Amino acid sequence: MIYAMISYLTYYVMSIIIFNVYCEELPQIQIEDKCNFIDSKLQPNTFRLLSKTIAPPLEGKTKGDAGKIGIIGGSTEYTGAPYFAAITALKAGADMVYVITTESASPVIKAYSPDLIVYPFLNTKSASKIRSLLPKMHVVIIGPGIGRENDTVNLVFEIIEDCKRMGKPLIIDADGLFAISRNSSVLKDYPCPGVIMTPNQREAKRLMESVSSNSSNWYTYWGECVSVLVKGEKDYFYSNASSYIWAATGGGSGRRAAGQGDILSGALGTFYSWALKTEFCKNENNTQLAQSVASYAAAKLTRLSNNKAYMIEGRNMIASDMIKQIHPAFEVIFFGP
Repeated sequence: MIYAMISYLTYYVMSIIIFNVYCEELPQIQIEDKCNFIDSKLQPNTFRLLSKTIAPPLEGKTKGDAGKIGIIGGSTEYTGAPYFAAITALKAGADMVYVITTESASPVIKAYSPDLIVYPFLNTKSASKIRSLLPKMHVVIIGPGIGRENDTVNLVFEIIEDCKRMGKPLIIDADGLFAISRNSSVLKDYPCPGVIMTPNQREAKRLMESVSSNSSNWYTYWGECVSVLVKGEKDYFYSNASSYIWAATGGGSGRRAAGQGDILSGALGTFYSWALKTEFCKNENNTQLAQSVASYAAAKLTRLSNNKAYMIEGRNMIASDMIKQIHPAFEVIFFGP
């Protein structure tokens, strides 16, 4: 028993050290001084400190104040992806999560967790029902497990247009990104509070080729309120505001089990809803800064959850093991040094 406790404490301390090592090379700054240091020299430490300011206090709140997140995705083949995104959004701190999925996937996802509100409306005949649910959601995540059928792709375009008219913050991941690569103009000049796309390297290449032959600034195509978080061994955030661009290292592992991207998108949904309500700096674009800070926090939560799970499970680690590490990772990111 004592040996097990020592082993656990050792891995916990080591994971914190690994997670913070790249930040320690930079001078520490106080959170109250954060607005004075948004420049290329201090970016990693700046965003680390800014991310600590977005978690809302628990006192004096009612249900829904900490975020109502919508997940639009899932199919007969893929029920795990929307579940991982949804349960992560809850465990990261959202109060409520709605999952809009197919009729076949709905009972399966409901069986995964009683904490999720699941609607079997993901089909072209129920587009009006989907539209009626969107006003409930603070942030909408489109794509996890949604598939690539032509009818589904066209439905994604219709949902995006509805969200655009409502001014809904969007996160687009997985097969939602495939749909965007088929019609990249659907996100063109999307209004603030905007869109965050979360491609992996292969998906990012497909997006780039759909809009530009110039690999250096392809992410500017969609306008100032659309940003891109490219996932990989290092995570890269791209924005029209160059001072908000960053690369995240530290944490993580070599294990790339399915579902990790869905975990990131779920965490990002919650953190995006928080960041949009946070007053950062008077002279900065709050939407663009909110996108960058929320993406940084989500990337770090995912990387640290991965690292902690890997230190326990090793090569046997799967995405479900990462879910168990969200709380300790959250404590480090938002309340640690």
